[in-house]
Amino acid sequence: MGEGPMPLGEEIRADRRDASPLVAEMVLLLVLAYVLSFWLALNGSILREGVLLGALGLAGSSGVLAVRRAPRSARTIWLAVPIFCLLLAAGESGRLLAGHLDASTGARWLPAGALTLGAYSLLALAALRLLAGSSLIAWSLGLIDSAMVALAASAPWYTMYISPRIGDHGGSALLPQLIVPVAAAVTLVLVWLSSRAAPKAEISQFVLVEAIGAGFAGAVFVSRHLLGGGSMAPVHGALFASALLVVAAAELTGRSAGVHRSSRFSFGMARMAVVFVAFAVSLAYAGLAFRRGDQLGGFAITSAVSILLVFRLLVHSLERHHHSVRLEEALHEQEQLAVMDSLTGLYNRRFLDAELQLELDRSARSHAPVGVLLCDLDHFKQINDEHGHLVGDSVLREVARRLLNAVRNGDLVARYGGEEFVVLLPDGGKEKLREIGERCRRAFEVAPFQLPQNEEALVTISIGGACWPDDANTPRGLVGAADAALYRAKAAGRNRICLSDAGEGEGAGPLPMPEMSSAPEQAMQSGAEPWLGLSSLRSAVTGEGIVPLIGSRDDVVPMERWAALVARALGLDEAAQRRCALAARYHDVGKSTLPKAILSKDGPLSILEWELVKEHPEMGATLVELTPELAGIARIIREHHERYDGRGYPRGKKSEEISTEARIIACCDAWEAMRSERAYAAARTASEARAELLAGRGTQFDPEVVMAFLMFDEGDFEGATKALDDLSARAGIRLPKEY
Repeated sequence: MGEGPMPLGEEIRADRRDASPLVAEMVLLLVLAYVLSFWLALNGSILREGVLLGALGLAGSSGVLAVRRAPRSARTIWLAVPIFCLLLAAGESGRLLAGHLDASTGARWLPAGALTLGAYSLLALAALRLLAGSSLIAWSLGLIDSAMVALAASAPWYTMYISPRIGDHGGSALLPQLIVPVAAAVTLVLVWLSSRAAPKAEISQFVLVEAIGAGFAGAVFVSRHLLGGGSMAPVHGALFASALLVVAAAELTGRSAGVHRSSRFSFGMARMAVVFVAFAVSLAYAGLAFRRGDQLGGFAITSAVSILLVFRLLVHSLERHHHSVRLEEALHEQEQLAVMDSLTGLYNRRFLDAELQLELDRSARSHAPVGVLLCDLDHFKQINDEHGHLVGDSVLREVARRLLNAVRNGDLVARYGGEEFVVLLPDGGKEKLREIGERCRRAFEVAPFQLPQNEEALVTISIGGACWPDDANTPRGLVGAADAALYRAKAAGRNRICLSDAGEGEGAGPLPMPEMSSAPEQAMQSGAEPWLGLSSLRSAVTGEGIVPLIGSRDDVVPMERWAALVARALGLDEAAQRRCALAARYHDVGKSTLPKAILSKDGPLSILEWELVKEHPEMGATLVELTPELAGIARIIREHHERYDGRGYPRGKKSEEISTEARIIACCDAWEAMRSERAYAAARTASEARAELLAGRGTQFDPEVVMAFLMFDEGDFEGATKALDDLSARAGIRLPKEY
């Protein structure tokens, strides 16, 4: 097999691997040249310094390349590393040039010291930028900590080492170079802290810390050379090691493994340890100063460290207060998000449910009516399909704005879900419901919705209304009654308002729920009905009259019994068997909201008609929820047209997301549809129906449900019951009893 083209990511990584040997060869040549310079001892200082300048140049170039590979947590420091190397090289070059011009010691070391001091200061500021970000408080804390470290390092360094010797070796012109060790110490601490700030650090960051440590050693060797007459060879060796470590760190950046921090020693603890050590060292040296009789020096150090500590405590308190304020703001924002819809800025469903319950409790004391308008956009899916969801979101925001402008000041508008909105009207009787609902509907006819590219869209809205206490006594019942009225508005042609009171204008009456003769358990005990204790829901009121909903008792009972038998075969308990039987009887109750023309149509349905049909499971669930005795089967009815592979409706659930009872009803419903004569299709034979069920295993139907369903012969319920009893006895297991 021929090799295909290398992917872009692999090609980049290969280029990086190929670049590493070249850098290694350059480093090796520099090391050999440095060793050779000492062996030959021919103008060694010039050769050593030339090699050092080459090493610093290589380190700066490696730093430039490392910036692009560096993780975000270290990128700020790597941006400063090339300039750091450049300033060190410039300082060394200036010192060499001044030496060739026979300048004095002070003239040679003053620019070199200033440039070196600037190099370490720049690196320290980069580390502070990484630690503090853009926060002024964090910057203040970082500067105070840096000052405490600088005080702890500079006080003994200056008074014990620099002050006694500086007058005999060049005077104040050497001060910039002599205080470089202090700046290097502060930089070393800050870079180390920045490497601990991230929860996961690369090995390259530790190598960079070692490089700065080598630079700190070089700065100390320079001070010894200036004040004690030591050799420059250790200086060059330390700085050369620093340059090589920078090269190594740059090569490892973006390629080295990450190291997780131990939770026992966090960044905060490391920072407090640094502050404590600096504070202790400063106080210890102040004590030594007082003991030596240097009252002024001891007092100055004690005052400085005390002032820094007080300032740090004040800034830390301010930081804690700032964090508390931000936390309160975040909590307030979370509280707002908990009750507000982030897209439209309206209240969400959670807040609506709570507010509706409070309003009903308040109205129960004042005997004032409460109205609910449930609004749903017409054909909103077409806007999303044609223009995209971003345009759909802008339409929803405009819908929210128009609804807010249409309602009264005391009314509450909430987004109920998707393209559904609810208007809660305190003191909203039927007349107010119709008035406000009509104002909301007309708000969409005032002007078309503006879409991108100068396009316009005519958006209409269908509204269903219900009133407490006329239409329902509970919040769920009130919303359900408004939902039923909304579906009638949809079925009547959309872009209209329907109220749940049948006597109000165009509003169709509420759907009658079944009369309850007794609870299912009581019916079983009395033997009044062998399978159900509820009288069948045979019809529902539509806009024009009574439409048969479910067939005769003889048509319904087989599906009920078959669903219960399958539930028993799958090991479901008696309560689940009863739910399956109830759901089998009432599974298509939602079709009562469909226009009669759709139910009796001979040919195929149009897209719009099919969209209406796909709404009947949700509508059926809403209807049965209005009756407490049937509320337990609402989920089954809502899900009985979902498919095992997730391609069903109304919500596209799949496999275990669908309740077991709903999967059973789906199989039973499909069998009944295939075995019945329909206006658009002839009945299939039992063999054809069995083949269809077997072909749909794993796609439309649950495989286990299909196999359990096909265990029984059609209509042989007594034989099926006996077969289950025999199977239970032979297998030594106890299947649930038939409810």
